[in-house]
Amino acid sequence: MKEIGNYMIDTSLYYDPENLFWLRHNKGFVRIGFNPLLQETSGSFVAIVFENTDRTLSKGATFGSVEAEKHVAQLVMPISGKIVVFNEKVVQNPRLMNTDPYGEGWLAEIECDQFNEQKDHLIYGAANIEKWMESEIAKYEDKGWIARP
Repeated sequence: MKEIGNYMIDTSLYYDPENLFWLRHNKGFVRIGFNPLLQETSGSFVAIVFENTDRTLSKGATFGSVEAEKHVAQLVMPISGKIVVFNEKVVQNPRLMNTDPYGEGWLAEIECDQFNEQKDHLIYGAANIEKWMESEIAKYEDKGWIARP
């Protein structure tokens, strides 16, 4: 974990810059969750609904929706694959996505046997993640989505 801005970021993971997910790849499976910057700008999560379980979905397909204090959004697949598990703990307690994003607050696990072929759009590596996150924080501050300390 590395502090970037005011956020603790796990620099060992992959990040989807389009949907602000983190991805943890392990032996053909990918666990996904929200990165802390999305949580900051969304406010407290109050509800999450998962759909399309046990189906193979293409990158960009919807697999549910999430409601937070500041917005409602569709959950969009960061890679193609079959959703094999949804985290029922976040359904029961959506705040876990805010309080423990890299632990108990994960969203889903995807079976993805072609991860290496699909990862080109993801950000990986501590230096790349730090540079990307710093630019995202600056962009969000400029737009007024987060307050400057």
